[in-house]
Amino acid sequence: MNFLKKIRKSLKSSFPYELLKNYFPKVNYSFSETYGEDLFVNFFFKDLKKGFYVDIGCNLPKSGSLTYSLYKKGWNGIKVDISKRSIELNKIHRKRDINLNVSVGKDEKEVDSFIFYDNCSMNTVNKKFSKYTEKSVNKKPEINRISQKKLDTILKQNKITKINYLNIDVEGNESEVLSGFKISQFMPELVSIEIHDKICPPLENKIYKYFIKHKYQLASIYGWTYFFTLKGHNKTHFDV
Repeated sequence: MNFLKKIRKSLKSSFPYELLKNYFPKVNYSFSETYGEDLFVNFFFKDLKKGFYVDIGCNLPKSGSLTYSLYKKGWNGIKVDISKRSIELNKIHRKRDINLNVSVGKDEKEVDSFIFYDNCSMNTVNKKFSKYTEKSVNKKPEINRISQKKLDTILKQNKITKINYLNIDVEGNESEVLSGFKISQFMPELVSIEIHDKICPPLENKIYKYFIKHKYQLASIYGWTYFFTLKGHNKTHFDV
């Protein structure tokens, strides 16, 4: 029985399986993994047929994606992930997008990436967060060196001047991504970002304060994912 389980696990982690899985995703109404965050994204942009997204920590092209429904509607954007396998799959399934296998942070340098599984949603470049994941999945990560760029550099190199939707999901490295991004230059209409804080809403959290400082307001919360919109936007769910 254990032998059969190992074979099944090996098959389910293979590139051909992931390729087929993303051709035929299970979910029809929501592609995000747990809370249906993409339903809120779709509602927010229901009147915008074409737009531009930036998805940092994009993982798979369809399953678990907060931007796939927008892509289906005609949008395109930049997607970044530290998993080489993830970007290979995105290049096949999301050809209109710019797909980059790099880390994003406040410095331009080589960094360690902690890869637990190909396409694992908890792969990270944050060493502290990797220790938490190691206990959670009971597995030591493979440590690889990867190039890191500032988000501003990526946007400049690809001549991007407007962002409608920004998603940041990088397992504990979110503040580092924001440190290399001049948000005042782009002012995306909607931002989703993970905030790992015991207090909800996390009024004293560094990331929360960052968005309040830059004239954003909290729009909605789905698990660890917080949505921020520009102040005065009429699609806010509630006030804090």
